[in-house]
Amino acid sequence: MERAEIEKRLEKAKGPSDLLAAYVHRPIENWIVLRLIDTPITPNQLTLLTNAVAYVVTALYYLGYLLPGSLLSFVVGILDGLDGKLARAKDMMTKVGKLEHALDLLYEFSWLAALALHLSRSSGSPEPIAYAMTAIILIAFYRYCYDIFGKMMGVSLDIYGPFERVFRRVAGRRNLYNIHILVAILLGVPAIALKTIMIHAAITAVIYAWRAAVHLHAADVAEGR
Repeated sequence: MERAEIEKRLEKAKGPSDLLAAYVHRPIENWIVLRLIDTPITPNQLTLLTNAVAYVVTALYYLGYLLPGSLLSFVVGILDGLDGKLARAKDMMTKVGKLEHALDLLYEFSWLAALALHLSRSSGSPEPIAYAMTAIILIAFYRYCYDIFGKMMGVSLDIYGPFERVFRRVAGRRNLYNIHILVAILLGVPAIALKTIMIHAAITAVIYAWRAAVHLHAADVAEGR
């Protein structure tokens, strides 16, 4: 396949959502993928590598190595975008590859749980666990709203309308939650990250549920239901 065609396939991919993915990860991911095209590395191998590194982050958080864990989480953020792009570039898209999103959610939750357990253990307070549990519930809820909308409407909620295309840049996502954690660690108040992540997730849940309901209702009305 010609390099120009590969670059075109990468450009046709659904645009990244959050600010970090759009303006930092995307050019790095594309640069790496273009150099993996002619190697025997497969998308599934990249998925396995991403998950292996992701659970190193989980272990670091649980053991209290917060700064190394946080920095490594940003590496995972870049690795996470490689498998899908490589599959598209090599024309190796598969249905089973969609399970990657479930694996992503699992390690995302493991990070919050591990961080909460460490902070709760070191402080003797149950508050970090309460914040993390609430955040996990909210993230699961808005992810479900997002997925249901996509299945019903055939298009992602975050690009459905002008408001959604703007909001997606700041909506609660793992990449932005990683920034919460890093900033809190650098300021010496890591426990605050779980509280701010919970608030960020709550705002995202309210807006996603609201916008999904508005658009789905409008579609029902248009169909005379």
